[in-house]
Amino acid sequence: MILGLDDIPGGVVFVSFLIWLCLSGLFYLVCYQAALNVLDDITRNSIAKIPVMWAAAVPSAGLMAVLNYKPLILFFIMAVANFFRIKSLDKPGRKLSGLQLNQPLFYFASYSYLLLMLALAFYFQSEEFRVMLST
Repeated sequence: MILGLDDIPGGVVFVSFLIWLCLSGLFYLVCYQAALNVLDDITRNSIAKIPVMWAAAVPSAGLMAVLNYKPLILFFIMAVANFFRIKSLDKPGRKLSGLQLNQPLFYFASYSYLLLMLALAFYFQSEEFRVMLST
């Protein structure tokens, strides 16, 4: 007799939790760490940082929608981590250490990226969006 996940008490729930945990780590690394740090290195203090980050929120949210991931908890983790990330950008040893940071620009651009990514991820998974795609 071969046991499946349904035969083990809590097996399906545990595997679902592990999948959610892996997706959270994936999105944290790709949509937060990689995306924001690369975009900060490219745009620096330019005002173009805002539309570039807004544009980057669309594929990030699309990836979350494709994988049916609801990023609410991850959003709060990213929001807190973002505060400390921006604080540490001008410390010695970082790529942007010689640059006088325009902190309001960095905070506005990164937090608007996070909010837009959250809103679009929920919108792309909504029934309204699915109906719009099917027509």
